[in-house]
Amino acid sequence: MKKAMIAIAMLVTFPAHAGVEEKKQRDAVDATIAKAGDDLKDCGKKFKIVFDWKAYDAIDWKKIGREKKEYYANEQNSVAEIGQGLNKLCADKDYKAALTKVGTIIYKSTNDESIRVRATVKGNTMTLENYTFGSTRHADDYETAAKAAL
Repeated sequence: MKKAMIAIAMLVTFPAHAGVEEKKQRDAVDATIAKAGDDLKDCGKKFKIVFDWKAYDAIDWKKIGREKKEYYANEQNSVAEIGQGLNKLCADKDYKAALTKVGTIIYKSTNDESIRVRATVKGNTMTLENYTFGSTRHADDYETAAKAAL
């Protein structure tokens, strides 16, 4: 039963037309964002941090004249410091209290060039929207966005 659930989850999150090379690139992004979660350690709890592949795939790549496979490495670099940035908030007791109400952090790629990184909180979920075609994001970008949302 557990194997069937994992297989179903993989089908939902990974396009059927994708090849092994693309799967490996996506797996590398997922591994990097999971490792970034380990850097979020001073808040006194564990957070679930995930990459929103549906949002990434929903970008109209043809319309903007770009190839999504060419941006996996950029995304991998941009998600690497999410945990470090959010962890900085835990040094302040008020931000720490607000952040510990969050359980899930979702990184969402967008082609909305009006933002750099924007954080929103709904319930116990923080969504970090990133303008994918900007420069690589660093810890300070996530810290600033989260402060604005909390």
